[in-house]
Amino acid sequence: MNAAVCTTQSLARTQALAARPAPRRHALPVRASRDAELKKMQEFKAGLNKHLEASKRPGATAAAAGDAAAVSTEAPAAGKKLQEVTQEDFYAVINAAGDRLVVVDCYTDWCGPCKMILPTLQQWAEELEGRCDIVKFNCNKANKELGVKLGIKVAPTFLLYKNGEQVAMMTGAKAEQLRELIDKHM
Repeated sequence: MNAAVCTTQSLARTQALAARPAPRRHALPVRASRDAELKKMQEFKAGLNKHLEASKRPGATAAAAGDAAAVSTEAPAAGKKLQEVTQEDFYAVINAAGDRLVVVDCYTDWCGPCKMILPTLQQWAEELEGRCDIVKFNCNKANKELGVKLGIKVAPTFLLYKNGEQVAMMTGAKAEQLRELIDKHM
């Protein structure tokens, strides 16, 4: 084949490609500048802080506080305040209860499920007063040594004692299962 024929074929292919319509390109959204993105984040943060502050005011309702009430880390004041036990008075509290059931809520300050179940425990403590004692035990700070001895590996862990002896143990913030366990041993 001579060079003139190759050039003619190449030219024909190039013209055929040029005659085809260009492929459709979808319009991509234009990204905002870094400064605009930072401004949006700061506005969002300010809104969250506003809702969080509103939820902390006394008498605030979920409607008044917006969605921030759902993510508040503080427990509502509903129900009876639970007694906090330490490794120094742990066994004394259990033994002092006699034949009443003692439910020990082994929690940590940073545990989300522990905070979620706390209002339920406070309500039960009020409802079951005289028949069952529900106490809190922070197994992370100064009480870590006893927490290890008790075999606490997950928070929350609930230990149930009657007549000074452990009768049951349950892990996880499963309110229905815990209530069944309490009713069974009461």
